Amino acid sequence: METIEFTLTRQQKTFTARLLREEAPVTAQAIADMLTAAPVEGLSYHSIYSGQEFYVYTPPVEVPLENHVVWPKAGQLVYYFFPARMYAGMHVHKDRIGLGDGAEIALWYGHGDLRIVTETGIRGNLFAEVIPEQLDDFYQAGDRILAEGREQVIFRPGHG
Repeated sequence: METIEFTLTRQQKTFTARLLREEAPVTAQAIADMLTAAPVEGLSYHSIYSGQEFYVYTPPVEVPLENHVVWPKAGQLVYYFFPARMYAGMHVHKDRIGLGDGAEIALWYGHGDLRIVTETGIRGNLFAEVIPEQLDDFYQAGDRILAEGREQVIFRPGHG
């Protein structure tokens, strides 16, 4: 698997992201394995601190830190793993995923600043990027989530 697809169900838009197998081999493979087993579907949540990002909770898979990013750019997908007694216990996550391990895929549709998040010890792995010809449409879709609210997102293996 070289790509993944994600669909924003309310907007009926599907985007393709290329897995960064050289830069984040363990994370890219973990995501590929997860999606091969079954599509991942979840409600989007918009970031309130870090920038133009929405995220979806996924099954937790502990992966090593690789291809960490502090200044994400439009179209980048970042995987975060939250150990049970650390960041998964933060009120924002605990209320949504409980007390066990947690994880999310953050989808950046514009610029981001993760300096504060990084200083707290949270680390994310940049593992995929939306294909360039879809970036303008992806920005508009993310901006629509910000303006109109959450929507279901479905992640699947890509066709490429």
